[in-house]
Amino acid sequence: MQNFESFVDIFSFFVRSYFNKLYVDNIDKSIRENTINDDTKKMIENVKEFHTMRHQLCGKIFEYLKKDELLNTLVSARGLEQFDVVPTNSICAISGAKLHAQNGILLYMHSALPTIIIVHKRYKQILYNFWYLVHFSDEIMIDIRNWLKKNLYTNTSCSSIIDKVIEHQEHLFIKKGYVKLKNINQYIQSEMSRLPINHLISQVE
Repeated sequence: MQNFESFVDIFSFFVRSYFNKLYVDNIDKSIRENTINDDTKKMIENVKEFHTMRHQLCGKIFEYLKKDELLNTLVSARGLEQFDVVPTNSICAISGAKLHAQNGILLYMHSALPTIIIVHKRYKQILYNFWYLVHFSDEIMIDIRNWLKKNLYTNTSCSSIIDKVIEHQEHLFIKKGYVKLKNINQYIQSEMSRLPINHLISQVE
């Protein structure tokens, strides 16, 4: 897990990429023309290390759950809706056990081919962590977009918006993202192994 100073670079990269569609192209151009500065080089290394960390953590979830099709559905989805009640005797997509209505969650995946996934509520945390890692850049923008709309910054210049987001309440958005990722890392590295997977299909949970 990167330190907070490195994460400021990482978070800022994703925010700048979202608001300025030429940001990455301009970085690529500076690399080709050998005009890239040391701060940008350092930022690129931090982002590369971050991508590697995300890939490794997601790999641990793939290895633990052994449900590649389910997880790949989460990867390809562009959004999801969660419902906290499922039809009685639904089958958990992870354990294979039958579920009582109140014991499951139903995930409706928005994608080219809409998909429904039903799992026991005990798997909510691991699937949420996986979703956050995979869709990190989209997830961090949810609170930011809501804040911008609430504060009527939607018509402000791009550079001004970026500065406001990054500096807001002494890096509040960045701190929230950093704490969340630290908790996700902790969960995957130590708590995930205590999550039961195998159950009898005939069992109703």
